[in-house]
Amino acid sequence: MLVCNAGILRRDGGGEIDLESAREQFEVNTLGPLRVVNALRPRLEVGAKIGVVSSMAGSIGDGPSGGMYGYRMSKAALNMAVANLAHELQAREIHVVALHPGYVRTEMTGGGGSVDEPEAAAGLIARIDELGASSSGTFVHADGRALPW
Repeated sequence: MLVCNAGILRRDGGGEIDLESAREQFEVNTLGPLRVVNALRPRLEVGAKIGVVSSMAGSIGDGPSGGMYGYRMSKAALNMAVANLAHELQAREIHVVALHPGYVRTEMTGGGGSVDEPEAAAGLIARIDELGASSSGTFVHADGRALPW
């Protein structure tokens, strides 16, 4: 089992889109997990599971609410990477899922949120445990709900 959990959030300020900040978020939020999977790919055996922590903020189907361009775009790109990985790795029976932990009370959310870290982590572990061929390549909430891309 491999869990890729990378995330930084740089808030846009003053109505301007900070392209350098967006680039930094892509490096960490999108390319970081891809680098880890790429490095460990030769070690992944048949039946391995990969859980990639994403965010509903990257869901286009959920209806973006504006702002946080770098974060939202980097997580949407990460979701595409998960879909591609699931397709490419299916022949080796390696299953991949994009996971949304919920609105977790962390430093990133300024202590806001509706769920504590241990509860979110337990939900993510449960989703990875139940991951198989039929759920590989999907985007799911820690509580088990299927999420729109």
